[in-house]
Amino acid sequence: MVNKRPGRKRGLGRKARLLVTAVAGAAVLAGASLWIVYGTGAFAVESVVVRGASFTDHEQVTKAAGVAEGTAIAAVDTDEVARRVSKVPAVRTATVSRDWPHGIVITIKERKPRLAVPKDRKFILVDEAGVAFRTVSKQPSGTVKTTVSDPARDDAATQAVLSVLPKLSPELEKLLVSVEAPTQSRIELKLKGSRTVFWGDSSRSDRKAEVATSLLKRTEKHLDVSAPDVPTVS
Repeated sequence: MVNKRPGRKRGLGRKARLLVTAVAGAAVLAGASLWIVYGTGAFAVESVVVRGASFTDHEQVTKAAGVAEGTAIAAVDTDEVARRVSKVPAVRTATVSRDWPHGIVITIKERKPRLAVPKDRKFILVDEAGVAFRTVSKQPSGTVKTTVSDPARDDAATQAVLSVLPKLSPELEKLLVSVEAPTQSRIELKLKGSRTVFWGDSSRSDRKAEVATSLLKRTEKHLDVSAPDVPTVS
């Protein structure tokens, strides 16, 4: 005779019902949690904080970020916000994080000026990558006064000057007053004492810097190292 053990079946049935109930409860709890996070104002954006800005306008950054007050904080695409903020001219890099329960924090690194290009009695600041990002009334210390027709990342003359400056010797740097580059092949250094160094293009800048430095001991005002193997003075 086969024993059907009805008690065992009832036990298995109770376990199955408990499992179903537990899964359903977890689903309800998860749904409720998502609703609280996304569907209510319990975790909505109330503030956008900008960090790392010394001269960059905060309002310009928050406007570029485009994070509306009241947006569910979990719904904010931080990578996309960082991408938008990085388009602000003065911003070199941007990172965005959530500050639960109601804040968004934007941390930026600003561009550092390398060139100061005179225009209309002001100066356009250009960073080491050639990006023109700000206009100021006074030339900042540590920048090189540079005359180019179109200061920009894709301007050949701007890029030529930026490639020459790191090659200058300490002696040339100490005497340097400004740089003029009407074209990429007509770079000229203006030195203290009304002296000039015609550099030509940016090729062989290491050699040109070496030759120009050696010629500083001479009394002539105008040095031409555009052909560094046969320099001339006048």
